Amino acid sequence: MLQRRLAALASGVLISLSLSGTALAEKFNFVALGDTAYNPAVDYPVYDALISRINASQPAFSIHVGDIWGASPCTEDEHKRVLGWFARYEQPVVYTPGDNEWTDCRKPEVLEAYTRYVAGKATPQDYVLLLPLRGLDANMKGEGFDNPLGALALIRKLYFGKPQSLGAHPMPVVRQPDVSDFKAVVENARWEKGGVVFATISVPGSGNGFTMVDPVRATEAIERNRANVEWIKATFAQAKASKAKAVVIAMQAGMFFDQQGDEFSGKQLRGGAEGPYYWVALAIRDLGSQFGKPVLLINGDFHDLIVDRPFRVGQGESKPPLYGNITRLQVYGAPDLKAVSVGVDTDTPWVFSFSPLYN
Repeated sequence: MLQRRLAALASGVLISLSLSGTALAEKFNFVALGDTAYNPAVDYPVYDALISRINASQPAFSIHVGDIWGASPCTEDEHKRVLGWFARYEQPVVYTPGDNEWTDCRKPEVLEAYTRYVAGKATPQDYVLLLPLRGLDANMKGEGFDNPLGALALIRKLYFGKPQSLGAHPMPVVRQPDVSDFKAVVENARWEKGGVVFATISVPGSGNGFTMVDPVRATEAIERNRANVEWIKATFAQAKASKAKAVVIAMQAGMFFDQQGDEFSGKQLRGGAEGPYYWVALAIRDLGSQFGKPVLLINGDFHDLIVDRPFRVGQGESKPPLYGNITRLQVYGAPDLKAVSVGVDTDTPWVFSFSPLYN
C-alpha cells in the first residue's frame, strides 16, 4: 500500500526500547518481514538475496506479515510460486495473509490495465476500464474484484492444511480451530519460544475485509473478527498460565495513522471506535495492559519501518502513562525490501531489540 514516513533506521543501527518486566536469561533472534516482491523484474532478485541473508543470520524462525505480491492475479499458480519462496527459508516461517492476496483480488483484465497504467503505458481502453471503477456505483456493486472469499479459501487450503509453519524445516504450531469453536480461521496460530508466547491473527489491511456491498463478505469479516478477539484472549491466557515473560502478536494491517490520538490510544486508530480495527485494537490494548509485561505488536501494510508505542497515553507528570508496555514494530515493504532481526532477551527489562536485515 502507500503511506507515511517516520522513524526509518539507518543502516546497521540497533534500536532498543525499554519496557517493563523481569525474567531468566533467554536469548534468541527471529525475523519479521512483509510486503515483499511487488515488481517481479526488480524485486524478485532482491527478495531472493534477502532470503539468503535471513538464512545466514540463522533466526529461530521468521514471521511474514502478508502481502506476498503486489498486483498479481490471485491464482493457484501464483501461490505455488510463493510457496517456493517460503520453501527457501531454512528455518521455520510463519505466514499470516495480507489484503493483496485476498480482499484486494482484482479481475485479470483490471490488473493488466492497472499494471500498464503504473508503468506509464496505459491505452485509451485501459482508462475506459479503470476510471469507472473509482465511482460510487462500481464500488457499491464490487465491480472489478475477483471473488475475495474464494481467494481466502484457496489460501487456507494451500498454506494452512497442517498444524505447522512453512519453511524447509517447519515447526509445530497450535491452530485456533484445533483448540476452539472457531473452525474457519486456520491461519490463526500460536507457539512459544524461550519464555515468550507468539500468535498470529488474521487482520488484513483494506478495512479488515469489512464491506457494505456484499452481505456474505460482511458476515465472514464479522465472524473472523470475533475469532481474532477470542484468539487474542486465549493468547494472553496462555501467557499467564505459562508465566511467559513477553507476548508477540503479528498481523498484516497497520491500525494507526501517524497523527495524535485521544484517550483510547496515543496515535489515531484508523476508523476510530466505529471502524474495522477497533475490537482487535481494544483487545490488544486492554489485555496487553493487564498482562503488564512487554508486548510486541508486529504489522506490515504501509511499507515504512516504524518502532513506536501507538497505544501509549500520557497522564501528566504525576502518573505513569497508560499502555506503555505495548510496542509496535511496523516492517519494511517493497520497494524497500528489507527485514528486521528482532533480538529477544528476557533477562532485560525491555526484552526486544531491533536491527535492519538486508543483503
